[in-house]
Amino acid sequence: MAIVTDGATRHQAEIPALDGLRALAITIVMCSHVGLQNVMPGQFGVTLFFFLSGYLITTLLRREFEQHGRISFRQFYLRRAVRILPPMYITIAFLAVLSLIGVIHPLSWIGVPFDLAFLTNYFSVSGVPIGLWSLAVEEHFYVAFPLLLWMLARRFSMAQCAIVLVGLCAIVLGVRLSEAQRVVDLKDINFWTHTRIDSILFGSILALWNNPVIDRKDVLPKGVAGYLLATALLLPTFTIRDEAFRQTYRYTIQGCGLLVLFNVAIRDTGVVAAALNNQLTRQIATLSYTLYLVHTGMIMAFSPADGTHPVAATLGAFAASIAYALAMHRWIERPLNNRRRQIEQSWRHDQTSVVSDAPQPENGA
Repeated sequence: MAIVTDGATRHQAEIPALDGLRALAITIVMCSHVGLQNVMPGQFGVTLFFFLSGYLITTLLRREFEQHGRISFRQFYLRRAVRILPPMYITIAFLAVLSLIGVIHPLSWIGVPFDLAFLTNYFSVSGVPIGLWSLAVEEHFYVAFPLLLWMLARRFSMAQCAIVLVGLCAIVLGVRLSEAQRVVDLKDINFWTHTRIDSILFGSILALWNNPVIDRKDVLPKGVAGYLLATALLLPTFTIRDEAFRQTYRYTIQGCGLLVLFNVAIRDTGVVAAALNNQLTRQIATLSYTLYLVHTGMIMAFSPADGTHPVAATLGAFAASIAYALAMHRWIERPLNNRRRQIEQSWRHDQTSVVSDAPQPENGA
């Protein structure tokens, strides 16, 4: 969410600012759900997660392709499955138990299969208090994008691949404008993969063109000028309240603004870098996926039935969410990540054995 990238931050440690930006995103989302949505817009937090996911995943895929001339699909999907599925399914089961004992609202069980199959953004009928629609958008991206990038990278330069993605983002904007003329409720546009996938693709564009950790030449504004440009692009998306704008052009403008912001923040070595790269942000980033999964249910469990959010209830919900995320990381995520690394190591060993066992040409052949 990215909401769902490798939680151990091993790869993120190579890319400055990502932990801090992830921590910022989950903070925005959680605060928006306790009555602070006018101060910290939760939808922007999700868009921030989307961009981060696209940038990080595409950077890793680009590095792999440039180093080895290929993309290991089975390794990619193993990592995604280990990272995404266990915490999600366990949390759905946990919230289902809370529902059965009356701690949170009843669920519509007929919709749970759609949740488990990552179709919530098109069939949101279960009532599970998780932002599963955004996980569905990301999962659809994970399923299709590695193959798309592999096909493009075999034929084009990375910059040319980025141009293709710019074209796809333009198409998605066109689809949003078309859907805005068709739908009864404009807010539906926010949830669908075919109308929100560009928020992830903008991150992929930065990863393929002007990547702060790969491409030495930087053609975007630097330093203060970069932050000012990012602010100029992003600020109107918060102040313009017209719903048609918010569900169409807003996401495109935010994608452009985040492209500038990520570029300058990752390259930053000053005060912003210090704020985004520290032990606290790394810890929050590590827990961010599970926090995203469980915090809404915890807020419901601790808050009064009238929908208000007293300070004590909010602090209790946040503390319970952190405790749950810490337990998930220690007893589920970390052991599974260790097992995943063992599997990957065995794959590399098998591949090496195949190469070493291959017939060698005789001398002079």
